[in-house]
Amino acid sequence: MSITVRKEKRKNGKEYYKLYESKRVNGKPVTKYIGYLGKNPGSKNEITGKEMLPYVERLLDIEISDAEIEDILKKIGMDCDISPITKIVLENDRKLKKTFLRLK
Repeated sequence: MSITVRKEKRKNGKEYYKLYESKRVNGKPVTKYIGYLGKNPGSKNEITGKEMLPYVERLLDIEISDAEIEDILKKIGMDCDISPITKIVLENDRKLKKTFLRLK
């Protein structure tokens, strides 16, 4: 099983990124769409609740600085160069049984 990022170019010339999971089922390769990453492929990463739990209270603070957010992201293994960060989204996908952290 592997997770890959694919770049798709729209008719208007803009590029967008999507996250896919590839694995073999009965000896045949199967690709499954996981999620939309937007214009920046590093803006959405899968995380575990145990990784995120110690930082949730800090992320919910309206006064948190971009530097503090970048520090938290590095601690959970997410290297992202979005600046300024305007939205922090914790997404629990019940269908995929995965949790994602998305930045905008």
